[in-house]
Amino acid sequence: MDQTESVLVIEDDRILCQHLKAGLSEAGYDVVAVNKGGDAVDQIHKRFFNVVVLDLVLPDIQGIELMRLFSKKNPETCFVVSTGYATISSAIEALKVGAYDYIVKPFDIDHLRLVIRRGLDKQHLVFHNQQLLAQMEKEKVKLEIVMDAYTRMSGIYRLDDLADFVTEQALNIVEAERASLMLVDATTNELVLKGAKGIAREKVAWRVKIGDTIAGWVAKQGEILLVKDIDTDSRVHHFARNRQYKTRSFVSLPLKIDTQVIGVMSVTDKLASAGIFTETDLRYLSLLAHQTVAQIENIRLCETLGSLAITDSLTGVFNHRYFQEQLAVEVMRAQRYKHSLSLMMFDVDHFKSYNDRFGHLEGDRVLKHVAWVMRDNVRQVDIVCRYGGDEFVVILPYTDVKGTFTVAEKIRKTVEKQDFFTREGQKKVPLSLSCGIATFHSGLSKDELISHVDQALYKAKAEGKNTTRIFE
Repeated sequence: MDQTESVLVIEDDRILCQHLKAGLSEAGYDVVAVNKGGDAVDQIHKRFFNVVVLDLVLPDIQGIELMRLFSKKNPETCFVVSTGYATISSAIEALKVGAYDYIVKPFDIDHLRLVIRRGLDKQHLVFHNQQLLAQMEKEKVKLEIVMDAYTRMSGIYRLDDLADFVTEQALNIVEAERASLMLVDATTNELVLKGAKGIAREKVAWRVKIGDTIAGWVAKQGEILLVKDIDTDSRVHHFARNRQYKTRSFVSLPLKIDTQVIGVMSVTDKLASAGIFTETDLRYLSLLAHQTVAQIENIRLCETLGSLAITDSLTGVFNHRYFQEQLAVEVMRAQRYKHSLSLMMFDVDHFKSYNDRFGHLEGDRVLKHVAWVMRDNVRQVDIVCRYGGDEFVVILPYTDVKGTFTVAEKIRKTVEKQDFFTREGQKKVPLSLSCGIATFHSGLSKDELISHVDQALYKAKAEGKNTTRIFE
């Protein structure tokens, strides 16, 4: 029997009171017995009683009044009233007020035990139903958070913003302190931190090799981890020495597109006193993870479409439209902040003859190769674009004419020195570039800067090709 089940006996007959206390204690109940209503009130204020067995006729307070008083404080209390033959009507009145049952004096202690046991069974059922209702209400709140997240997520189109939003919602759903979201960088085979809540970013590894740490293990195995004790879980116990969690329980989920892992979402430090994540927590986090994957796909699709709009489909560098827009921005920035800005324009020497001799497919290979050399020899802030045909331009912010000339010569000499063979027959053919350079000065327009670099390129072509000339 559950020793927490307690009984308060209120009986003015002292002999009967002690008899009831002894008989119910023998049955395993925690029993307190009093002879007056006032003493019973004192006891009720001190603790909760599962069952109150009370005589309806007491010297100071009537039993029904006690029931009303006790019910206000603890509505779940089970009342069993005792009465003599002359007061059956009072017992019926007590039932109307909320008593579970009544027994008539004199009564058998076994009968009382049976009535109490049935009353407790009913009470347990009530408690269980209350817990279910509370759990349903709690899950309803969690489901509402998930559904709201679904709606709000659809309007997020930056991965960093999405990661911050998802980690915040994860904490709300499972009532925890810390969460992170990492995405796979396929080029380096690493997980890259995109969003975190409750974690100082300077204390978190921004990049993790797949297979290293718990998140790396999840990415490699593609398995969900619901760990209740990291010290004893055989899957990850070897990571325990490096853990920085407040609790030993955590949840880590792989984000998957079909069977491909694209990221990992992790939640730690549950706020509940037990500090242990449950299957219910996992279920709701899985719903959030599923929608997160869908939105990541949407964002990447939009990025791809956006990239197609500004990228040259053959060479992979920016197209003419993007060049015009970006150069206008850089000219305005250089004008306002008085910093240097330069422009290079390249032309593939004898490209028409090469096309006529080897065909347009081979010509396309040349353009791709030249674009690759350019991207490989400029800074990340420099902007490589295909101007049209066999002409390329490079925008170089914060670069003067001397620095631009050095870059131009590096690109030109790299192309000149590299062996380039045709696809069929592997015939080696010479490749070279001509380059023009122009720099921005105050008051110069975008179109004038383009005209200057075009004139410099024309001069390089006219003076024998495979050379670099600066507009003066």
